Amino acid sequence: MNMTQQPLYDPLFARVHDAIHRHFPGTLKLLQAVVNTDSYSRDPEGVNRVHALLIPHLERLGFHVEVRDQTGFGSHVIARLPGPRPGYVLMLGHVDTPHPPGTASRRPFTVRNGRGWGPGVSDMKGGVVAMVAAMQALLESGWDERPTVEILLTPDEEIGSPSSRALIEERARKATAVFNLESGRPDGSVVIARRGSAHLEIHIQGRAAHAGVNLQDGISAVEELAHKIIALHRLTNLDEGVTVNVGVVQGGTNTNVVAAEAMARVHGSFPTVAHGESLLAAIRRIVDEPYVMGTKATLSGGITFLPLEPDEGVQALFAIAQEAARDMGFELKGTYTLGAADAGFAQAAGAPVLCGMGPVGGGWHGEDEYLELDTYPRRIELLARCLVLAPDRLPPRDKK
Repeated sequence: MNMTQQPLYDPLFARVHDAIHRHFPGTLKLLQAVVNTDSYSRDPEGVNRVHALLIPHLERLGFHVEVRDQTGFGSHVIARLPGPRPGYVLMLGHVDTPHPPGTASRRPFTVRNGRGWGPGVSDMKGGVVAMVAAMQALLESGWDERPTVEILLTPDEEIGSPSSRALIEERARKATAVFNLESGRPDGSVVIARRGSAHLEIHIQGRAAHAGVNLQDGISAVEELAHKIIALHRLTNLDEGVTVNVGVVQGGTNTNVVAAEAMARVHGSFPTVAHGESLLAAIRRIVDEPYVMGTKATLSGGITFLPLEPDEGVQALFAIAQEAARDMGFELKGTYTLGAADAGFAQAAGAPVLCGMGPVGGGWHGEDEYLELDTYPRRIELLARCLVLAPDRLPPRDKK
């Protein structure tokens, strides 16, 4: 790493600091508009309305904006600003929330006790707005010798990114650095590791019979499922960070009928790709091995989110962020969080990734979701500085 170039950026960073604070009222106005627009993952029109609020700001900054429409989900937005320097920096953000239409009108964006409140305010609409604010400050302040910068906005992270995973991997494949603007943790730390997750469904076929007259002729799918549930829960290993939970079960038609069918939905989480592969293999063995002879079971689904592992790329970007934070006058911590996110997909493409770069917040998915307003300008500045420093500290991977 070249640690001698920081003073060259001091005038730029001073101008960026001033610009972020000068434009902060406008940043909050955009945040309010975005939070007050419902964008439930399964409501493509709502998701696209949020895109429509953001795209004009990106175009005014000089980004070329490509909108990729799709069926069943909101659009993907790829905003690209070419730069003269080698390298390619990618910012990731999802605009969808788990909140159904009508939530924003019921509890719109409000400010009280130094916090902003509202559905998706920190997960992760505050992060998406931070991207715009950071780039506005950088470009206004004269960040001319820059690499290409790209912003990718996705519509379906809250349901596992079914339409976005391949695109995230595609855009990250040549990135010098990837910053995922998920919320910073409540203590102000960024995320240097995340669990991956799997969502699975088991279907069991048995044979119906009258439970009183000819019980012996039946084959109970419910009994088979009960055995499998016990075996699945035994796969949990908290010491290794592996969990399995059977969260939904269905089966049978009536109490006097031997159940011919049963179903379970299963969630698994794991700290590394290797753990995930091992867990899936163990689950498949349980599904394939009958406890009640004559039953047949099938497994569907798979790994939804890949984990973010604290590899060399993560550590390199974290060191850059810590350097930037120290120059701003505070210490930045990294944390391991149990929740899954899109960062693991970017890492799987080989890119250095740092997650949790968005504003400090908490209460995600609940009615008490908040964003710490007093730290918001500082987090925007931290992102801006990292966008400048990462291309200097890391070798370019873009071979175009």
